Amino acid sequence: MELPLISHPRETDKNRQHPADQTTEEGHLLLTAHSTSVPERATTLFAGPTERELWLWVAATLHDFGKATPQFQEHVRPDEEYEGPDAEKNHARLGALATWFVLNRASASDRDCLAATLAVARHHQALPNAAEYTANTLIEAFDEAVIQAQLDRIDDTWPEAADEFFAMAGQQFDTVDTVSWEAFYKWASNGEIIPGLQALSTEAELTGRRKSNKNLPEALYDRTIHYWASLTLADKSHAMTISDNELFGFDTLDLSTLEQYIAGLRATPPDDEHEAALNDERERARRQAVCGVHEWLDNDESAIATLTLPTGLGKTFTGLSAGFETRDILDGRNDRDHPRPLVYALPYTSIIEQTRELFENPELWGVDPTRSALTVHHYLSETVVIHGDHDDSDVDITDADQAGLLGESWRDGTILTTFVQLFESLTGPSNRQGLKLPALDSGIVILDEPQALPKDWWDAIPRLLSTLTDEFDTHIISMTATQPSVLREVNTVSLLEDGQTHNVTACEACSQRPAYETDLPPANEERYFDQAERVQYTLDKTALTHQINSDNGFIGYEEAATRIIDRTETGESTLTVCNTIASSAELTDIICENETVAHLGVAVREYLTSNNISAIDPEQSPKEIAYEVLASHRLIPPVDKTGSWSTPESSSLFVLTFNSRYRPFDRRILIHLLTMLSTAPVRFVCVSTQAIEAGVDVSFKTVFRDIAPIDSIVQAAGRCNRSYEWGKNGGRVIVWTIADPDEETPAEPTEKPPAGYVYERGSNEAGVRGHLRLISDVLADIGETEQIPDVSISLHAVEAYFEQIHTTKSVANTDIRDHIENAEARWLARQSLIGGYETVDVLVAVTEADKKTLEKITEAFCANDSFGFKKLDEASQLRVSLPVRTMEDAPKIQRIDHRDRGDEGAQVFEYRGGSGLEYGFDSGGLQGVEDTILGRFSV
Repeated sequence: MELPLISHPRETDKNRQHPADQTTEEGHLLLTAHSTSVPERATTLFAGPTERELWLWVAATLHDFGKATPQFQEHVRPDEEYEGPDAEKNHARLGALATWFVLNRASASDRDCLAATLAVARHHQALPNAAEYTANTLIEAFDEAVIQAQLDRIDDTWPEAADEFFAMAGQQFDTVDTVSWEAFYKWASNGEIIPGLQALSTEAELTGRRKSNKNLPEALYDRTIHYWASLTLADKSHAMTISDNELFGFDTLDLSTLEQYIAGLRATPPDDEHEAALNDERERARRQAVCGVHEWLDNDESAIATLTLPTGLGKTFTGLSAGFETRDILDGRNDRDHPRPLVYALPYTSIIEQTRELFENPELWGVDPTRSALTVHHYLSETVVIHGDHDDSDVDITDADQAGLLGESWRDGTILTTFVQLFESLTGPSNRQGLKLPALDSGIVILDEPQALPKDWWDAIPRLLSTLTDEFDTHIISMTATQPSVLREVNTVSLLEDGQTHNVTACEACSQRPAYETDLPPANEERYFDQAERVQYTLDKTALTHQINSDNGFIGYEEAATRIIDRTETGESTLTVCNTIASSAELTDIICENETVAHLGVAVREYLTSNNISAIDPEQSPKEIAYEVLASHRLIPPVDKTGSWSTPESSSLFVLTFNSRYRPFDRRILIHLLTMLSTAPVRFVCVSTQAIEAGVDVSFKTVFRDIAPIDSIVQAAGRCNRSYEWGKNGGRVIVWTIADPDEETPAEPTEKPPAGYVYERGSNEAGVRGHLRLISDVLADIGETEQIPDVSISLHAVEAYFEQIHTTKSVANTDIRDHIENAEARWLARQSLIGGYETVDVLVAVTEADKKTLEKITEAFCANDSFGFKKLDEASQLRVSLPVRTMEDAPKIQRIDHRDRGDEGAQVFEYRGGSGLEYGFDSGGLQGVEDTILGRFSV
């Protein structure tokens, strides 16, 4: 076996190949070429101080040093065959030890030495528990003689080639003469590394040393994921022949286009004085927030800013304006070779589709989320970034690999994603999840409605935010109507407060802003809440029933349906938000017993099936389908603001059901229907779960909300009289407690209400002990039950509620924070933002075209797993998540790869009808035929 050493063999079935100067004559990637390219990429991805970039450069140079063993070369070369022990062909640990050696000689801190060592050791895997891995796996490699066997064979075969690595790694240090193969060989062979590793990962006892977290460097976890993420993405992207331009040359969305779009909206005459006043308040807040950005970045008091505005005051445009202004100012101040990404994170996938359409609006940016400018990333999305001029249909399987990695690593100007993708990628990320972390390096993150984060994560979130700001140098904007106590311990600045006091005339950034025709002086936060009096609240007596010594009961479903229908008698809209899918399904059934009801979900299904619509066809427009569904009931929306609805003469009550159990494609249709019908001159009722609350831009005359945390009640109220369609204070929000669907005596209940399943499951899950009582107590303290002013709930009661949550400490679960401090990534990887129960995905076929799609996916899996998974990614619009328990009760449902349950492969199921499940447009999406309440309580 002769030199040169190779890193990766040529893949003959791939179209892309590395440049000729990086390969052998046979096309194999040279180890030296890979080991010089990866450091360049890793340090470009990395946004830390120069010294840390140097440590990362060393680690990236040596990350594949273990491939210099004859054992690995025999394993990787197509014309060789390796017959030795499996452990000796592994390369990561030897590269990790070489990294420790060089950084130690270069006087790097213990934190940087160990973080870089762990990053190299696991650059093909998820990160481990630091102390356990260091004390056991790394040190035991010497006891097992694996490392020594690799060292000896290098020394016997090609020590000069090995010395090249140490010359590259040590070339920027004065200690280059001591950083050599000979020095490393002696050091490693003599076991000199062991005391250093032991000192950080173990403690002495009478019986010997045992692993311990006590001596780990402070904030080791943060530094480790930072090095590891940059190294891993650099390594994978170069190995996959992704070019520098594809990795760094992505497009961005511009603020000037948004400014022009808003100017166009403001030039359109408003319907009345209420809309005119509301539009002015929206624009006042937006301009003030942008001025606040200038003050925020100039003062540098905190990397976290808050934007607190009442629902309906245009937080999306305001937040994006502030985010893009932040990006542009930072880009102007820093010498950066590539664009700075902006990550816009939302709580639910159901909200993302509506927000996505804002970006895709041809009158605004009109972007294609498969291209470089916008990436939409959640578990139901097809996440790709495609470069070049070819159509999507022209992308071959090789390019699809690159497009998928670029998408999932957020190599794009703007990323629209979920809290799950963001925070779980910071908390014990898998190797694939870690690819997106470099996008956060010196980036901007907008958190939209952070109060929706599970309360048992509230102790961990400030710690994770400090990882972003302190380690990754991220700037964060927290944007909500109700800034929660999750940010109480974090040092923040208010964009509105800073914008109010900002000296515009002395600000260079302000001088570069557009010249506005209308002067809108800044105002304090309280004014925005006072001006946004859209609703009045009513507290039903059942909302206060959770107080101690209260003897009030709950609302039964017959009574609830009667009240809801009565509210629509004058031809207006009503939204009812339930806490569980079971509750919403029961309420829908009772409402639909009324002989005047027409459930539009039936019309949606009829249209899809009669026209054989494929849910994965990009040419299908959910908006156009919504118009066709309305037309089938003789409901014709106006073509513009000056027109009027055409409606049937009959007094039908139109109904829709909405939750997370619908396919993404169908949810988009439903949202269009909800948006139009909520303000239409017809009798309309929507029965929903919490999925509608945060960010779904609909506006109802009346909202009923089952008892919930007060910030959630305010979010539900945000779907009421959103743009003063019924005048100032013209909306009504009624808070009540709905009984268990199986409760026979709601007035004297014996069963826990649905709210109890969601909000009182114990402090170690998503709920808080005594939560409903706390909520009732805060509501009772208002002192009124009728015609309660908007600000009394949306501002004052919310503040009192969060104060109580903070004071009781019942929400505090410190486990995640503790494990971060102990750098226990393996434990952290098992934590999920989605608590309560385990789920599996099901592909739901509604039409014959959908069934054909499922057949093609199955055929792809039968031919090749890799191809099958690629086809599976394309079917994201068919996916619905179900509790594992529900699937266990439906044993006849097949996996999409047609393998037995429990076998390796795609853990995704297919549903074509029957077999223990049902998919009802009028009954709440995909459910088990015998679903239990607990099994259906997801939103």
